[in-house]
Amino acid sequence: MDQLVIGCLGRAIHVCGQFLQWVVGWLQVAFSKPGSHPCPPDTLNHGKWGSHRYITIHKLKIHYVAKGSSDKPLMLFLHGLPDFWYSWRHQLHDFSKDYWTVALDLPGFGRSEKPIYGITYKLNNLALIVKQFVVDVGKSDCIVVGSEAGALLGWHIVNQCPEIVSKYVMLGMPPVGVLQELYIRRELPLKLLLRWTLYKHFGSLCLHLARAADYAYFDRLLGANAKPQDLEAYKYTFAQPLALERVMEAFEENFNDFLLPAELDFRARESSNVPGLFVFSDTDCLIDDDSYLDMLTNIYRPLETRFIPRAGKLMHQTDPGAVNKIIRDFLREDGYPMPQLNQPERKVILKEVCNNCYTKQHTASDRTGDHHRECAENCDGKEHLVKLTTTFRLPICS
Repeated sequence: MDQLVIGCLGRAIHVCGQFLQWVVGWLQVAFSKPGSHPCPPDTLNHGKWGSHRYITIHKLKIHYVAKGSSDKPLMLFLHGLPDFWYSWRHQLHDFSKDYWTVALDLPGFGRSEKPIYGITYKLNNLALIVKQFVVDVGKSDCIVVGSEAGALLGWHIVNQCPEIVSKYVMLGMPPVGVLQELYIRRELPLKLLLRWTLYKHFGSLCLHLARAADYAYFDRLLGANAKPQDLEAYKYTFAQPLALERVMEAFEENFNDFLLPAELDFRARESSNVPGLFVFSDTDCLIDDDSYLDMLTNIYRPLETRFIPRAGKLMHQTDPGAVNKIIRDFLREDGYPMPQLNQPERKVILKEVCNNCYTKQHTASDRTGDHHRECAENCDGKEHLVKLTTTFRLPICS
């Protein structure tokens, strides 16, 4: 009984703390105005990332960026929320030697046309748009890569349209069905549930907070080491009229279906034998990865999992080198030994890290502070600028 009381008090204190944090944010909004970003930065049109193209699907003008030869296998990238094609710039460039890399602006995002009806944002309809895109560009299948909300869409495509998926890579977010199962088990973190509830019922407040202090939300999203031109690319894109409103609309359309039991039918899905890779980090929203990894690998077969420490929410941007290497190893011709259908495999990765900084996220300010100046950069297996006095081999189970 005492533990129950303590637990309830702890939850109440946490909720009150979160509420006060939002109140403080609201007061900041009242005395600040969003900055003006009238001109797109040069990096959005840099030829290094690929060429900008448009295609009409279901009467919607869809924008996408493509790099490499269209004769090569299609590697299709799906962004999350709030995001757009630019999120995949490193992967567009790096994988274009072996694949025709394409990053979509999903309907209503970036330069793609806004749909007339909000129902277009539902995962079912977005999956059909992606499927039609693959067909219209002359491909029979593709490698699907998604991050966060884009991973939710990617899992949905694997379930709904497995015939167009040759392989898939999902970053940071398990399928909706797994999230629903965790919700039923009451294993979703309270912080995550509270955030979703605020998005649902206080959408206007969230929009004001996102625009506060010259769109400081994107400074936090991209991290302290983000380049100025990358920050400007995001701020310019989401400073456009109704850009953030479309993000909230897409969230609300899918959140309304979250508690419906239909998605739980994913347990009964027939195995498509499509090889998959799931990459996650210790800073993802689902804190206890053990609560869903077993479920995931038992349902999606064959599926491999990889863990990247301190990678952040947008791991493909904050640590593109590590993410690209894991993806390339998965896609290489000989590939990892694929698990048997009744024996999902877990890979153990060895990384060399400093034993003083593991689990701590580095920032630019670390270099001038007392926190291990010698390894503020180039940790986790990369060549250090100076010799570390102490290192060890850390097994990372995934």
